[in-house]
Amino acid sequence: MKLKQYFLITLITLLSFNMQAQIKNMDDFMVNTEELRTLTQRIAKNYIMKGILANNPKIVKKLNDDSEKFSETLVNLTDSALNEEIDIELQKLNLSWMLMNRILQKKYDTNAGAKVVKYADKMSHEIETIADMVNNSTKLKSVKLLRISSNGRMLSQKLLLYYIAGKAKIRDPEIPQKFKETKSQLYDVIKVLTDQSENDPDLKADSGVLMYVEMIKDSFDKVRKNITFDSKVHPKTANMIVNQMTDNFELLTQILYEKFN
Repeated sequence: MKLKQYFLITLITLLSFNMQAQIKNMDDFMVNTEELRTLTQRIAKNYIMKGILANNPKIVKKLNDDSEKFSETLVNLTDSALNEEIDIELQKLNLSWMLMNRILQKKYDTNAGAKVVKYADKMSHEIETIADMVNNSTKLKSVKLLRISSNGRMLSQKLLLYYIAGKAKIRDPEIPQKFKETKSQLYDVIKVLTDQSENDPDLKADSGVLMYVEMIKDSFDKVRKNITFDSKVHPKTANMIVNQMTDNFELLTQILYEKFN
């Protein structure tokens, strides 16, 4: 199938994918759980960007839209909790979100930015616990693949969060090391996806999957070459470069979802 046709299919998939209001199955639950992790990082990133790029209505809108989407997704997951243990973890996450959201409503300063970064890390770990529980409760290959692809999307935003936090002079001595670790984790995810796309019988014959894996590798190459923790790339430019990789991970996730559902 031609590249143009794939982009058309992906656009249609994107619209239907984002319109899902109900959690229908394990794949849905995993994708929405990982969506919370991505939103957590993006919310924290945009909160800091709102502070360093004052009077930017697009950043403010993205922050508000993502915050609303986080709340809605958390409600949907809680309503569809697979068991009591997961429900308990979702309740813990809800409390963390309430506390983080209180900070998001305040005027930005570097102290508030540092707190938001810490909450993003804390909530990411809480959501990862839930994803582990879902992953360990099934042998479905689709759930595991969707988690890997979604995790790459989250890591791309986490990398961007740490980069922008550094540019905003957030006082946290661990941020440079966390940036380095996140870039390494991204590389590992891409390696796994590449191996899967080359060796899994269900994937290696799918030109759409292969195409988006290659696009992810290309976009990661741009990030690797241009975005180091000490580089002089402006936050707006870094946001554009990394968001391309985030979008490619999202499109791959959507193709995988459609393939197995």
